[in-house]
Amino acid sequence: MNEISTKQHQKALTILSRAFTDNPGVLWVIKNDHKIPQRLLALCDFCLCVAREKNGAYITSDEKGVALLFGSNEKQNPINWLVNYIRLGQYCIGWSRAWSMIQREREIVRRRTKTAHLYFWMLGIEDHTFGLNTIIEIRDFVFALSKERKLPIYAETTMEKTLILYKRYGFKVYDEWKTGKDGVTVYFIRRDWDL
Repeated sequence: MNEISTKQHQKALTILSRAFTDNPGVLWVIKNDHKIPQRLLALCDFCLCVAREKNGAYITSDEKGVALLFGSNEKQNPINWLVNYIRLGQYCIGWSRAWSMIQREREIVRRRTKTAHLYFWMLGIEDHTFGLNTIIEIRDFVFALSKERKLPIYAETTMEKTLILYKRYGFKVYDEWKTGKDGVTVYFIRRDWDL
């Protein structure tokens, strides 16, 4: 896998936005109106820009898979952070929902470990029918990076079918949180580096 270049940004963005069109956790974040596809694209662009700045945006050699994975100690430039969050509020969440999103994010961050780790933010595969080689490349890269840095991997998922896949690869659930009236359950998972 290679870090996503400026030239590959649009390709990676397309892969991510297509991968999350039916994810309840992602759809819960974006404003529910007639602009859902544009808002989903804005959210994925936000995530991709943040991960690239934190040196954690990767694309597979066949350019069919994207992984956003970075060290928990990686920081963003404060100006870029502010600009990205303003764009997120304007084009994705909507200002009327900003406070509930801040509270949601605060709760998720509170439940994460404070010790050093790799944070596996997003995974997108372009071709779900013939994408096994792509998935294997991502898996091997992520596990090798974890082992090389001697850091556990932490992530969250809201989809039970994805949780089953993570468990198959050695992840364990360490916490769960039901987000409230919408009933979305967030599963907090981790995988030790020395497995």
